[in-house]
Amino acid sequence: MQDLFDRKTDPYFGSLRYLGYLLLPAGIIVAGAAAWSGADAVQLVSVGGLLFLLGLLFQTTHHGFQIDFKNRRVREYLTMFGVKSGNWVPLPQFQKVVLSSNLAPADDHDHAHDHHHDDKPAPLVTWYTIGLYSASPEANFELRTGHQQDALKTLHLLAAKLGVPAEDKTDASL
Repeated sequence: MQDLFDRKTDPYFGSLRYLGYLLLPAGIIVAGAAAWSGADAVQLVSVGGLLFLLGLLFQTTHHGFQIDFKNRRVREYLTMFGVKSGNWVPLPQFQKVVLSSNLAPADDHDHAHDHHHDDKPAPLVTWYTIGLYSASPEANFELRTGHQQDALKTLHLLAAKLGVPAEDKTDASL
């Protein structure tokens, strides 16, 4: 079994990450235009490179959560261009891992959909929260996902690695 649990939790730039899909090819096209355009090649390559880097930044920047079981430490991090930054702290003595679910509007959780909500509220989607609890009634750390199977797998993995009970408080009919 792996000694490091690593989970991306959410994109730093939210829905702007979709803009990254446009900026990446736009940067390549603008930079490549220097080869056949009469415009200033240095300027085109510079602008194209900047667009490409912005697209890459929007695509690769996200929050995450890591537990190092071997060294008994935990951190929440921000990653940019694949480089993770965040301070490690000693792993608390967790008492339990709890899985819960709730319904929330899709647009509240950066859920991609291709319609507008001018005339009606966003559709409700089920979100799953895996909470790591120590002695306090509030979770020390929470992980969220929209996928039930991923949530259940994570619940049981963390409970097994931490040696604590797993509680599934989700509605079994979901």
